This record gives sequence, structure tokens and C-alpha cells, in this order.
Amino acid sequence: MTGDQAVRELLDVSEDVVAAVIVGGDGEPLAASADGETAVRAAGIASAMLAYADALRTTGDATRLEARTPDGSVFVVRDGDRAAVAVTTPDPVSGLVLHDLRTVLRQTRSRAKEKTGA
Repeated sequence: MTGDQAVRELLDVSEDVVAAVIVGGDGEPLAASADGETAVRAAGIASAMLAYADALRTTGDATRLEARTPDGSVFVVRDGDRAAVAVTTPDPVSGLVLHDLRTVLRQTRSRAKEKTGA
């Protein structure tokens, strides 16, 4: 499944997710539900959140983050060199959003492996 297909499917199946971006290892958006500039900003914010969380940890890298506000939440999930970031409605079901983001990354990783023959 392509990144764009995975993002579209995520928005279709999740009641909580209103926007999503898949971020490559270089910090650039690979697929997004938002326009180009917004996707680039979201990818940068997700990368910065992960870098900050990593700096706070004494062992290992952060693999999932959640930031809540009264207006909604931001979730970031990292799997290897890729990450997925989602913006949600207020009071999302966190476990489901995290599961959906891991699924998106798994789907796009499988597609990337098919393309490279790995």
C-alpha cells in the first residue's frame, strides 16, 4: 500500500484522526492528508518532538508520543526510520489512534520492501 493510500484509509477508518503525515528518515513528509507546506511543518514538529523525547530518555529512543490540548491531540509513532503523526479531535481513544498509526507505518514499510526487493 502506498503512503497516500494508507493515510486516506487511516482517515476513513478512524473517527478521531482529522489529519495525518508519514515522515521519512530524512524528516520530510512521504505522504500526507494536508497540503505541502502544512505537511512539511507537521513533519518538522514530529521530528522535533521525537528528538526532544529522545534527549529526555536515559535508554533507547522514544517510539510513541501524545500531546493533548483542549482542542485535540497530536500523536507521533516511530517505527525504524519512519514516523507517523496524527492530529485528532478532543478526547480521542489513545490506544486506537496509536494502533492505527503503527498499522499505517507497517503497511507502508511492507510496500517499501516490495519496491526494493528486500
